[in-house]
Amino acid sequence: MASASSPSSSTDDGNDINTCKLQFYKEISSHANNSSNNPLFSAERYEQMIELIAYAVIDFGGKLKLTKKNDEFSDGIIKYFVQLDELFGIIKEAHITIDHRGIVNTLKEVKKRFVNVTEKQVTLFISGCEECKRKRSMPKSATKLVIKPVISNDFNARGQVDLVDMQLCPDGPYKLIVNYQDHFTKFCILRPLKTKTACEVAYQLLEIFTILGVPVILQSDSGREFVAKIIQELVDMWSGVKIVHGRARYPQSQGSVERCKQDIKQLIGTWIRENQSKKWSHGLRFVQFQKNSCHHRVLQHSPYSVLFGHEPNVGLASISLPASIYDNLITEEELEYELQLPKTDQNTHDQDQNVEQTHENETNDADQQINDEPVNDDLIETSTVLSKRALRASKNRQDACEDDLNDGDNVLVPVPYVDRGSADARNVFDVIMNVKLEKYQLGTTNGTLFGYYSYNQLFKASGSVTLRVEGVPMEDQNHYERLLDFKVSPVVKEC
Repeated sequence: MASASSPSSSTDDGNDINTCKLQFYKEISSHANNSSNNPLFSAERYEQMIELIAYAVIDFGGKLKLTKKNDEFSDGIIKYFVQLDELFGIIKEAHITIDHRGIVNTLKEVKKRFVNVTEKQVTLFISGCEECKRKRSMPKSATKLVIKPVISNDFNARGQVDLVDMQLCPDGPYKLIVNYQDHFTKFCILRPLKTKTACEVAYQLLEIFTILGVPVILQSDSGREFVAKIIQELVDMWSGVKIVHGRARYPQSQGSVERCKQDIKQLIGTWIRENQSKKWSHGLRFVQFQKNSCHHRVLQHSPYSVLFGHEPNVGLASISLPASIYDNLITEEELEYELQLPKTDQNTHDQDQNVEQTHENETNDADQQINDEPVNDDLIETSTVLSKRALRASKNRQDACEDDLNDGDNVLVPVPYVDRGSADARNVFDVIMNVKLEKYQLGTTNGTLFGYYSYNQLFKASGSVTLRVEGVPMEDQNHYERLLDFKVSPVVKEC
């Protein structure tokens, strides 16, 4: 259960959101035009479009919603056109739903229910997101070792079990997380652990395997001996089960799992900051759901949809109903009334269900054959991708060297890995308070940092300015020195 925030912090958060919202609409308005192809729908233009026969109109609770025509629904889901004054809230809701997972994933989440939202609008919104700025990594060298990835051809052909170290941010007795991932679908399951013993890990895997089934091969980057002990514990608890442990591999070949572990730590850190709670063991369920629901760049689908054949549902929030309607619904009768559905007799429903069962089974078999086509992981590290990555990294380094930092600019101070907890943000989000002899005095939402920082110890935050000098409390600097409790090591920038 997340702890309640104080009234002052709630007020500050509300002011920050209003500032970001005003800046967002200011930028949107500067690019607006009167073209018929303009995707921005003001309230007046929205009313005009309702009268055109080129669109379909649905009446929800007395409010007319503009949609595509029925023959344009490729996936059978009704998608709405967004009004300009609703744009910020819709993008914000989708971005938080996927836990700040970037531009591409946010746009895909918005496109599930809405039509006229563009990548440029999503990019503009994310440029002002402070949480995304904290999670941003510093530009790195584009040099990367290309290793042939591990290939799996079916669900449960190979499973990967690894431990995520949370000892720097313990939740009571829980200090570790067991991460089990199916190698083919990338579907992962997370469970909190108290110890690193094979017995406790095997007990958690037993619960997972009795739901999803048992993999043929079980591997881990913790070594063969550790996996052998886990398998032996599983055999002792479940007679008749047979699993082989995977061959020893270099850590670089486990890239998929290493990326998964880093994603998990970042998602947990975001959950902790947004819910103001250190009980990350309670948030693991939501982190697991967000991880499996997010678009995967290799699969081109979410792990959930690859495993189950459809995107995950979140009750009425997943269907094409405005939030203003389903927020007030409680009973099935109210839902039928709002959707103007005929009342269904239970006996008739049961008969229709039996008649349609055979057809559904045939359809599911056909869909299963499509979903079971193997995904070729050999395309992960191609020479084209590496070339683009090298050019992008080179441009980022060049842009960083050309940054001109002034008073009032937002910057990020990297937190050294050894001084950072497992769920802590990579950077401290600051604003430049003063520049003195090419040294920078920085302030945060908690106060002014002690001392001055050089150019090599920070880098400029992308996007619009969201933290201003006026928003920094003027208190005793020594208090914030104790609060920060780390020294930022110099980071050499290459030009």
